[in-house]
Amino acid sequence: MFKMNSNELLQEEVIQKISHLQLSETDDDNSRQCSPALDSRLLEMINELPHHQQQKLNSLIPKTNYQLIKQNDESIYYGMIENQQKQGEGIQIWQKTNNFLEGQWENDQLEGLCRMYYANGDSFECQFKQGKTNGFGVYKSQKKIVKGLWIDNTIQGEGQEIKIDGSRYFGQFCNGKKEGRGILMLKDGCKYEGQFENNQFNGEGTFLWNDGSYYTGTFKNGKILGFGFYMNSGGISMIGHFTELKKTNRDNQEKNQHLQTILFVNQYNQNLMIEKIRIL
Repeated sequence: MFKMNSNELLQEEVIQKISHLQLSETDDDNSRQCSPALDSRLLEMINELPHHQQQKLNSLIPKTNYQLIKQNDESIYYGMIENQQKQGEGIQIWQKTNNFLEGQWENDQLEGLCRMYYANGDSFECQFKQGKTNGFGVYKSQKKIVKGLWIDNTIQGEGQEIKIDGSRYFGQFCNGKKEGRGILMLKDGCKYEGQFENNQFNGEGTFLWNDGSYYTGTFKNGKILGFGFYMNSGGISMIGHFTELKKTNRDNQEKNQHLQTILFVNQYNQNLMIEKIRIL
């Protein structure tokens, strides 16, 4: 006797739930007409979803009083409809990417807490207002977690970025980038605290190496550049102009390391090279 495996059973449950929903289709924002032909395309789409997406979808499938609507962007919405508009709870699936969203709609726009699930396992949860992210949100991927305040679909103000490699950022964002004052703790134990611009150290700040030495002064485009103060782990201090040089062929990629080289020039125009072994 033939038996279905757990994956096939899960697909069957999802398909059965969808098959009982009222079906309609839209070619434009003002026209939503009955289209039974959409059934086969929808069932094909469900069958092609990754297994973890099918599991998530199965737990979110609406139970009663829901309609199925094809959107202009080729996505499919199934949820509550009032006066030909999305109103209340619903789910939307993008067939080409296999991403889907669960949330609340008001007058055809997302409103309240909504969650996006991506085919690669990433997720994003945020408060929406009139169709845009406006409120606290959390983005999770295989590489990092970002938490903060989103305004009009972009993270702004105070936030956090924690990466799986061990680096952590706590500070300000502007238009989705690290900008303003922040603290970045790097995976090799080094730490920067100061001004950021366009995701890079820019302005006044302090860099602390994992050997206990530190530099306080000016940074530009992610590198030490300008007047500052340096103290090594032995207590010897230097005041003057510092320039972080570009990486050279001395970089040792095989050992997952690179050499950070800084040129120091004092008031008497005497210079000294400061070298630090960094972990990539």
